[in-house]
Amino acid sequence: MATFREIDEFFDPSLRLPIHGKVYVIPPPDGEVGLLCQRLMHASLAAEAGQDVDEKGLNQLAETVLDDDQEKDLFRRILGPVQDEMIADGVDWPTRQHVEQTALIWVAAGLDAAAKHWESASGEASTPNRATRRATAAAARSTRARGSATGTTPKTATRQSKAAASRGEIS
Repeated sequence: MATFREIDEFFDPSLRLPIHGKVYVIPPPDGEVGLLCQRLMHASLAAEAGQDVDEKGLNQLAETVLDDDQEKDLFRRILGPVQDEMIADGVDWPTRQHVEQTALIWVAAGLDAAAKHWESASGEASTPNRATRRATAAAARSTRARGSATGTTPKTATRQSKAAASRGEIS
């Protein structure tokens, strides 16, 4: 009969990001946040791929797009106490934004995809595979659309559905 070691002996569900000589430890998100991040990623990938989206798919995409307040709340929920810690430590906005995007990718696509995104800011990362590039770009787009102070607009899904309709993809 198989026996299992205590999970804490070999599994660390947190994300550790070194910033300016300090390691910030982002705790694992709860299930609700994890599922929301995955829905954001999947919706972004579907829109990016130009997939035919039926009415149900459009409704799901519209429900997944975040307005500015929802985005702020999502990142606060993803980062937990680390967000306040970085602010107190004087971490600049571009770095905090990169941390937020990396953490979102970590939750939605896993540690390897997050590590590739993390390194992409330095220009030192090896060329990511096609799926990772798409996932990273989609996550960034879902959290940084034009015309918004924090990156998202509630009109994104409408614009995407109108664009798809103009291409004849929606009946």
